[in-house]
Amino acid sequence: MAAAGDNKKTVCPPRTKPNYDTVDEATSKQIAENFRVIPMFEKGMFDMVYKRHYSLDRNENLKCAWAEYKRNVEKKVYSPFQFPDDRDVHFYNCGIRFLPSESLHTKPTFRNSLKPGPGVDYGGQMPIPQELHYKRTSGTKRPKKLMKGKKPPPPNEKTEKAE
Repeated sequence: MAAAGDNKKTVCPPRTKPNYDTVDEATSKQIAENFRVIPMFEKGMFDMVYKRHYSLDRNENLKCAWAEYKRNVEKKVYSPFQFPDDRDVHFYNCGIRFLPSESLHTKPTFRNSLKPGPGVDYGGQMPIPQELHYKRTSGTKRPKKLMKGKKPPPPNEKTEKAE
């Protein structure tokens, strides 16, 4: 194993499977004294072999991996929980898939978001929509252009008051 100051990853011995075929007689006698039903004897043998194989005292691979974990636990970056969102589940290629990169709710929207009237936001002066530059009238009609030889219509009372 490497020293505590090394940043290199330690190469651990290969992983092995527990061997259920070789059980010594002391173990089988211990289990035989405490069983009442035959399947419980087989289960007890399985559990005993399993506990012995996966203990940190006997399994070199686990011992090495645990030492590596303890050595790097301070460098671990903790992040908040990220739960999957229902909007990230998509029907793609005839199957249901979890694809957060394809979700529309995570992408920015580039819709027109102008407000009527001038204003200032975090970037300075907000652009003024073109609609506000139009001249709006409040129900009054423009006088028609007169052709030569025609008399203008009599003045309307509403237009005189407005002027």
